[in-house]
Amino acid sequence: MDKDLNKNIYDVVIVGSGFAGMLCAVILGKQGYKVLVLEKNQHLGGTIQSFTHNGRHFSTGLHYIGSLDRGQVMHKIFEYAGLLDGIRYQRMDEQSFEVFKINGREYAIPLGWENYRHKLISYFPDEKEAIDRYIHEVNKVADTQEIYNLMMPLSGLAEKPSQSVNAWEFICSLTNNADLRQVFSALNFVYAGEKEVTPWYVHALINHYFINSSYRVIGPSQQIPERLKKVIESQGGKVLANHQVSRFLFNEEKLTGVVCSNEIVFEAQYFISNMHPITTMQLIEPGKIKKNYRHRLEQKKDTISSFAVFLSLKQGMVSYRNHNFNYFKQPDVWYAGDYCEDTWPQHFFMHFPAGESKTVDHVSVVTYMKFDEVLTWAHLPVGKRGADYKAFKERKARQLLALVLEQFPEFEEAIEGYTVATPLTYRDYIGSPTGSMYGTLRDYRNALSSYIGARTKIPNLYLTGQNLNLHGLMGVSMSTLLTCSEFVDLQTLLNEINDQ
Repeated sequence: MDKDLNKNIYDVVIVGSGFAGMLCAVILGKQGYKVLVLEKNQHLGGTIQSFTHNGRHFSTGLHYIGSLDRGQVMHKIFEYAGLLDGIRYQRMDEQSFEVFKINGREYAIPLGWENYRHKLISYFPDEKEAIDRYIHEVNKVADTQEIYNLMMPLSGLAEKPSQSVNAWEFICSLTNNADLRQVFSALNFVYAGEKEVTPWYVHALINHYFINSSYRVIGPSQQIPERLKKVIESQGGKVLANHQVSRFLFNEEKLTGVVCSNEIVFEAQYFISNMHPITTMQLIEPGKIKKNYRHRLEQKKDTISSFAVFLSLKQGMVSYRNHNFNYFKQPDVWYAGDYCEDTWPQHFFMHFPAGESKTVDHVSVVTYMKFDEVLTWAHLPVGKRGADYKAFKERKARQLLALVLEQFPEFEEAIEGYTVATPLTYRDYIGSPTGSMYGTLRDYRNALSSYIGARTKIPNLYLTGQNLNLHGLMGVSMSTLLTCSEFVDLQTLLNEINDQ
């Protein structure tokens, strides 16, 4: 049937409107494909969506964007995708885009590698050699990951040596200074690093990404998926919210369509899942995909989830900080691997939203939380989890706020109200089965099995998103390029992006 005669037939159906799914739609739309994006929730964007509470716009996961200076990787991708039009970004503090407080001592981390070098030497004057080697090794990893530099890959990502090296062990090999080891590691909250398993390449790429340059979106992060929607529609594509895919349709071994919970069917020649791999497998009936492949994806371990308190503040009482603040109560920043419910919380990350004012009327506070803590209510629907769940949220919120007020006592009089997010919240609105912040866990001991390719064992079904290679806007952008390379020539695509 001619797809132009039936509005429910497309070239490509993309399930999930996270950044990777939306960017896939932009890329394929530019190449002439008729694309449909289906999103189960009211709001588009996955982890980059925002929500409104007490008249404030809170970002759920997009707190800052790395490598966005002109000429850097994300600037090129954003320009290609139309994300520099109509959205404003604020460059974070040149001398302290991150402030870490570790075991009572504060460290301001600057933007740019020369600034970084000088600042760390000022903290650790006897560790110049270790600091220089650390910077060299981080940049070496970044330089050898061709796709992260928008260059044609010379070999598969899984074949890189840095994937088989433990991050913490490598950092320890650089210096015997216990404090410097922790400062090198301190950004690990943005990838939920675990001391025993996290590969060196994950640490190196993410640190490189943010230290190069870091920006905040001015205003709600929802601007990004909404802008991508406009680009997709201008290319003849379509984006539908409130359309949850409930199952896949097959003609023998080939995927032919998706059925939404409202029983509307959408057909296509190709399908891309921006969902978690486990969620994707749940939509495929037994016998339609190899058992070994299904089992491999279903056995993937996720990174830890989180608990967040979104604080509404009285006007004019809290100053804007153009940096993030990470507090670690203990001397070890590898908190995810040492998480203990009895001593929770031992850490928090605080985000100050960029705007026009010198003060802020809201902030977000996030820390780790295991999905097991909310397992009792996991089978219950949103809004119907009962008084015990409400009491749990309130108790945990007060515990986290107590830790925050130790560091920011001026907040106590400024708090107007708050709402919270638990691992169930992240599961319900982002789609990760365990509410994972950063998708599947990478393990240096099993580099190949940690890798998930874009192709599946169903010939016209592909995967994309943070579970493939790396999370964050950079990681999912690279996954998007690899997914789209199954449809278009990758070198041509990279040339188009680099020519922006």
